[in-house]
Amino acid sequence: MRISDSNSDSKSEVVEEPRPSSIEKAIDILFCFDAEHPQLRLTDISAKLGLHKSTAYRLLSLLRKKGLIVTCPNSQLYSLGPGLVELAWVVLRQQDLRRVCHPYLERLRQDTNETVNLNTRLGNQRVCVEELESGHNIKYSQTVGLAVPLHVGAPGKALLAFLPEAELHTLLDELPLVAITPSTLSDPERLRTELSVVQTRGFAISIGERSPGASAVAAPIWNWSGRPIAAVSVLGPVQRLTYEKLQELGPLVSQVAQEMSAALGYVLPIREAIGDVPSVNG
Repeated sequence: MRISDSNSDSKSEVVEEPRPSSIEKAIDILFCFDAEHPQLRLTDISAKLGLHKSTAYRLLSLLRKKGLIVTCPNSQLYSLGPGLVELAWVVLRQQDLRRVCHPYLERLRQDTNETVNLNTRLGNQRVCVEELESGHNIKYSQTVGLAVPLHVGAPGKALLAFLPEAELHTLLDELPLVAITPSTLSDPERLRTELSVVQTRGFAISIGERSPGASAVAAPIWNWSGRPIAAVSVLGPVQRLTYEKLQELGPLVSQVAQEMSAALGYVLPIREAIGDVPSVNG
């Protein structure tokens, strides 16, 4: 508890601290583990956090269901699970991605004098993980950390278009195609047609799909296994980045995306490299 005095003439008011929520308690359980205590018993956890055994067991069962906690059947010892490794990998991958791609983003900003950014996929959304703003007084940008539905805008379409066909088919059936603006592609068939166009030319274009008056062109970035893991885009006001200008910038953005991909270990298939078939960027 804490005591709060509103003024010297008033009586002291006793204010109770809010009780920890179940989410907070579950997070506290995860932080019970450290290098010196990689494994713990139920009694250890309940005693350390002051939780009733039944409460601790219920929370541990939920964490185990999500893969964040595992148990050893013989000893009944709890330890951190592989789900945490996957989450940590997302963070590490984004940090490495930003480090590798930053000089290419800087060059693309200098070449276009427009805002450039880097988006990665997180579930059914795309998240901006890096952005370098335009030097123009009038410009558009999206905040680092901003999450946008995957079907909205050029970066999302660039990420979607080059997924394996089976994965793309399943994902499009599951995506809630919410219209953020009147220009957002919320009709499934129109979106599928647009993604086919993106596959053919190697880059995606959007005008007013996320923000009215803003336009963008984006291309996919591939990892060593040939999977699209991010999208690089150029973003600006439609008065400067008209449809014709976006078409003109598309090959440049695609080229930069290929250079980023190569820096991440991606190698073009031999037939594409020698020109027998079109490259992924058309």
